Amino acid sequence: MSMRRRIILAGGGVGAIVAIAVGWWLVSPLFVTNVVDEAFPFEMPESAAMASMPAEEKQELKAKFDAAMPSSATIESLSPEDREQVQERVMDVAAKMPDTMMDEPMPAGLAGVAVAAMPAATPAATATAAATATATPAPTAMPETGPAAVAMGMFMDADDFHRGSGSATMFRGPDGNHILRLEDFMVTNGPALSVLISKAEGITSSENLGEYLDLGPLKGNVGNQNYEVPAGTDVSEYKTVVIYCVPFHVVFATAPLA
Repeated sequence: MSMRRRIILAGGGVGAIVAIAVGWWLVSPLFVTNVVDEAFPFEMPESAAMASMPAEEKQELKAKFDAAMPSSATIESLSPEDREQVQERVMDVAAKMPDTMMDEPMPAGLAGVAVAAMPAATPAATATAAATATATPAPTAMPETGPAAVAMGMFMDADDFHRGSGSATMFRGPDGNHILRLEDFMVTNGPALSVLISKAEGITSSENLGEYLDLGPLKGNVGNQNYEVPAGTDVSEYKTVVIYCVPFHVVFATAPLA
């Protein structure tokens, strides 16, 4: 093969690579945008429309939101940049969704159990949670044979956007099993939130979430609610209640138990 032909072929190969690279650079934004859009094709109504919307329509809206949520597999398949875009959009929409109210009664056998009063969480308390957790007033213990409040904590904001308040109390029932009860509870609306109890303290993100137990999906972002702890769990090992967004690995609120 002549030197001239080799040079032409080499030049053609380089040109093809450049053309492919340029083509991908031009097309990839469209591809990425499509992935992001398809992952969460949901638009929120205007604030005025939301304010006048009947409760039934609000629930239908929430159902549509839940159906539009991308799966965990879809989220994990996105690049970090695309995942961040989807997360930002989903979190923004979720925060504007109507509240889900819960008002579960105290479980049978626990009614009348006294719990020591605790101060409401403040921004300063949020910043010093780990340092002051041991100073939290202990709950009023009941006889070993009866129901008891064995640990309690107040919810604190995870950050300026993800906010939480109210109390979390771990109860031991007459049968020895445990129930976590949230009272006067409120947390920022979010997608696929779960209630966790973790063995770690001073939790600020998924990176220091530690070993945890998932008690199930959050029943409502506002109100009183109960969560059963699996039988046989040594609750004394668990130091923090965490409201956690599972698909995006985001901490919404924490309550140190003491």
